[in-house]
Amino acid sequence: MNVKDFFGGLFFIAIAGYFTYVLVDSMSKLFIDNTTTWQYFVAFFRVALIIFLFNLGLSLMKRFFVGGTTKNGNAR
Repeated sequence: MNVKDFFGGLFFIAIAGYFTYVLVDSMSKLFIDNTTTWQYFVAFFRVALIIFLFNLGLSLMKRFFVGGTTKNGNAR
């Protein structure tokens, strides 16, 4: 149970929340007539980055609450 894991998890979840806010805030600019393929690619990349950061934050927080032990009982 490392406190750094907990605060690291909160940090990454906060970054994902900020990126979500920025994405939703500029969503009205995305669906206009002269939207390029590059803008759609950037929006897709932002969503993938948000999902990755949120998962990373949850993984760090889980490691804090579980205790960070790795159990490999099926290894022979």
